[in-house]
Amino acid sequence: MPQDGSPRRDFGITLSALRTFIAVVEQGSFSRAAVALGVSQPSVSVQLNSLERACRVLLLHRRPRLELTDAGRDLLVRARLIVSRLAEFERSVDDLHALQQGHLLVGLSGPHVALRLIAGFVEQHPAITLATRVGNSAMLLEDIAQCRIDVGIVALGAPSGGLWCRRLMGLELALCVPRGHAMAGRKRVAPEDFVDLPYIRREAGSVTRETAERVFGLAAPVARLEITGREAMKEAIVAGLGVGVLFAHEADGDDRLAVIPIAGGEESAAIYAVALEESRDIPVVGAFLAHLQTWSAQ
Repeated sequence: MPQDGSPRRDFGITLSALRTFIAVVEQGSFSRAAVALGVSQPSVSVQLNSLERACRVLLLHRRPRLELTDAGRDLLVRARLIVSRLAEFERSVDDLHALQQGHLLVGLSGPHVALRLIAGFVEQHPAITLATRVGNSAMLLEDIAQCRIDVGIVALGAPSGGLWCRRLMGLELALCVPRGHAMAGRKRVAPEDFVDLPYIRREAGSVTRETAERVFGLAAPVARLEITGREAMKEAIVAGLGVGVLFAHEADGDDRLAVIPIAGGEESAAIYAVALEESRDIPVVGAFLAHLQTWSAQ
């Protein structure tokens, strides 16, 4: 028995039965309802009888003429409301499949590449509302796992287990220094070349930090300062607080900084599209992932 002590029903209430009930009332007879629904008259009788057993009330008097009971009149209103809401839901599903409307929440670990990808999708699907959330990769992977965002465009050292991941582009680790710094003219540096310089590192959970520690190995410099976020890192370097590492493309367009590739940092990480495997069946998510894969293949 259910926890509230009420007896368990032997039959469930189905949408088919609700539609049959409404059709019988609207058509005024079992035979006309059968024609309207495209089923046999016995099927109409079975559906209505099943609904009455599930509700444990008589919905229609059959003789001397077909007539709603008081309970039937009350439940007819509710049945019509349920069926109308379902019809509205089905129309929304049709719209989503046609990508006429929809909402998508995308997490970004770095806007530099991701916003260009998003711009192309929005241009192709102007009726879809798209919002973004910025965070480090660890935070965004957790957001995906908890269904707080639909898709992540994130930097990763390797694909994340348990999630659908598609590599979009490789990343190169680079030393970032102020434009007038003594090392600014170097073509390439090794980790040991700046091990004695004041070093700024990213926060825990940052793929930039994880990649740097993997590439540096035993030559890792001692951090003077820990900074949360890419933009704060760049401002700290410009302010003269030390040198730091970024992925090379992240300082594009910032003339205050010089970016020097680090030996061993080539293709040390990549930008991935990440989603829950089951989310790929959601039309707007599937369309967005298909757009990203088309871009990565170019």
